[in-house]
Amino acid sequence: MASSNSEALGMTARQGREKQVYNAEGGRIVVGVVPIIQSTGQIVLVTSRKKSAEWLLPKGGWENDETQAQAAAREAHEESGIIGDIPASQPLGTFPHIKMCPVSNFPTCEFVFYEMHVTKLLDEWPEGAERKRDTFTYDKALELLKNKPYMRDAVLLCSLAPAQK
Repeated sequence: MASSNSEALGMTARQGREKQVYNAEGGRIVVGVVPIIQSTGQIVLVTSRKKSAEWLLPKGGWENDETQAQAAAREAHEESGIIGDIPASQPLGTFPHIKMCPVSNFPTCEFVFYEMHVTKLLDEWPEGAERKRDTFTYDKALELLKNKPYMRDAVLLCSLAPAQK
């Protein structure tokens, strides 16, 4: 088992980018999870803070005092109140992403997603007042992520994907 965030986690989300890790081109490295409830075969999604009708995978910045898997587990807790295990040491994949018409051709973000097996959904979590959380079938999650190809591609690589079974 690569990582777990079942240790005691606080009710405060990390803030700021002082410890943020960037790639060689200067793009921010963002880590996240495809959170799967194995007993139901469902995927947990959260709403965006900026667009409350937009569903997303939990994700956030990788900081220099943690591994990518630890950061992904932390972000899952902060954004969606998920506790779980990341069973693989390798991510599902790395997905470059260009945000808001950059001047260069370099990705402004590099997303790294891990599969997480959810063991607990908390009633309260650091960003719970700002986000909704819900569970969806594999197909519905793909539909809801249709405008986020880097997230959709991660779901297509998870253990629920027909090609992975």
